[in-house]
Amino acid sequence: MNRIIVSAIAFLATAAMHAQEISYGAYMERVLSGNIALAARKMDIEIADAGVKKSKVYNDPTIALTYTNSEDWDKKLGQGIELELSRSFTFGVRRSRIDLAENERKQSVALFEEYMRNFRADATIAYLEHLRAKMILDEAKEIYKELSGVADNDSIRFRRGDIAESDWLESRMAQGMAKNSMLDAETQLTNSAIKMGYFMGSISGAENLRGTGTLEMSEKALPLDSYIEKALAHRADIVVALGRADIASATQKFNKALRYPDLNVTVGATYNRARPDFTTLKAGIAVPLKFSNLNKGARIIDELLVKQANIEIEEARLLVQADVTQAYNEFGSALKQSTTFSSDMLSDMRSVVAGKKRAYELGEISFHDYLIVERNESEMRREHIETLFNKAVAWVELQRATGFSMEFGTMQLAE
Repeated sequence: MNRIIVSAIAFLATAAMHAQEISYGAYMERVLSGNIALAARKMDIEIADAGVKKSKVYNDPTIALTYTNSEDWDKKLGQGIELELSRSFTFGVRRSRIDLAENERKQSVALFEEYMRNFRADATIAYLEHLRAKMILDEAKEIYKELSGVADNDSIRFRRGDIAESDWLESRMAQGMAKNSMLDAETQLTNSAIKMGYFMGSISGAENLRGTGTLEMSEKALPLDSYIEKALAHRADIVVALGRADIASATQKFNKALRYPDLNVTVGATYNRARPDFTTLKAGIAVPLKFSNLNKGARIIDELLVKQANIEIEEARLLVQADVTQAYNEFGSALKQSTTFSSDMLSDMRSVVAGKKRAYELGEISFHDYLIVERNESEMRREHIETLFNKAVAWVELQRATGFSMEFGTMQLAE
């Protein structure tokens, strides 16, 4: 039995020796600089920048070279070479194309900010999950240590004949279950560290990461209206909806410019080696007859797309208000639940367990009675950890719903 305890302690001690502590601020800094998915999304803005540059191009001119040779050799009309240069001029197309590209770039920036809002929140929750796993492991270690001490003592008491074999076996089983819970908690902690490594862009050695701080937070809820007001001003998805309306309007203007008549200008010269030879100069303009403009389908589509985009703005605002209200209610509920526990309550429960343990050692109560109190105290501590975690997550979700920038280091985690 002692060998089992020593092996478990040695395993945990070895893991602790290789642990690499990382604060929330350092974690988020590495997340923002190293995450692969984030780097890929940043390229959307670079692509949009290239699109703006591409939209500024002018219509290319056309050059044509033609060789002619008369089939009537007797008249000796001679050979001829014709050089022609032409270009099409459009009115308003280039300017509207640039405006459309610039609006699409703004949309790409807004979409990236929306992605970042959710990305920072998800990365923060991953860190909070790790802190929860670490606290649960610490609790599991305490329980294992406590029950191991009881089991060791019962082994001695059984050999002396002070307790029945059933009590000794029961304490050994409780110790084994506590060990399994501790090992499971260790696995959960390792997996949560690997998840943090994913957000940081590398899982190599991530299992050794250990976050610092606790889940204790002191945030208080402001009035709901203030959160809604800030969300309507800062939420990136509202900016995205506004951007869609701008793009729809810019697309409508671009399509309208495409319906304007083009102007094709041509200049050229022809040299003929007849007897005598001669040169002919020419210049001309051509205006296409756009009978296709008589079809109103394209215009109707553009108008409907603009109307649809404006309706989506109102839908986005309504969605934001709903998100903020729900997140606010969740945070308020988490705050109320957190007041259920207090340090005095947990301390008193610890004293009760110590008293029951002493009573068991004196033979006043059975091991089963002691174990019930021990498990109740453990359950209370687990619920306390979950309550702290839920409150911290609810705070992050309120930040996500409000649209605040989740910059690294802004979470009030106790270091």
